[in-house]
Amino acid sequence: MNGGAWLNLDGEKVDVLLRDLDGVEHWSERARAGVFEIDALLGYIAGVPTYSLMAEWSVARVLTGRLPSCGEYPPRLSEVAPDRWRFHRRFTIEHARSRAGRGDVVGAAGQVAKAIVEEAHARLCQQRRWVLNEKRIVDHAGLGHGHALFAGLPRGGGAEELRRWVEEAAAFLDQSPP
Repeated sequence: MNGGAWLNLDGEKVDVLLRDLDGVEHWSERARAGVFEIDALLGYIAGVPTYSLMAEWSVARVLTGRLPSCGEYPPRLSEVAPDRWRFHRRFTIEHARSRAGRGDVVGAAGQVAKAIVEEAHARLCQQRRWVLNEKRIVDHAGLGHGHALFAGLPRGGGAEELRRWVEEAAAFLDQSPP
């Protein structure tokens, strides 16, 4: 982001984001080639993919001047991104297993939450649906049943119970239809 503000206009919350168009064009061109980075950003669980700039461009409301169309969702991105996000998801589940083995409830739960969001990114890329942020991403990707997993999160029951919970989450992600 190159600036912006959180505003409240007549009771309506409005986010104003300022972007350097050269940067947006750079990352959009990379997205068309199926290339992206995932940046750690405050408030994000799985991180923000750089193709989010193209997503913003696709829905942008220009207040002054002109902005050319960014085009359709890049076919190459929808081919490449799901595999990358699923690699991240599998890696994250392995870390959840490791943390569960040590009885680390917070760490295991955090890694499971991250894995669910990563799978959501994979599915939405596969469907060629833009992601602007992680708000409601789990539901938009058809993974809303994942919320119920956290109701059964063991609290202090020991490593074995926590390991079972992580395996239940891993099975949920493996068995949920894309």
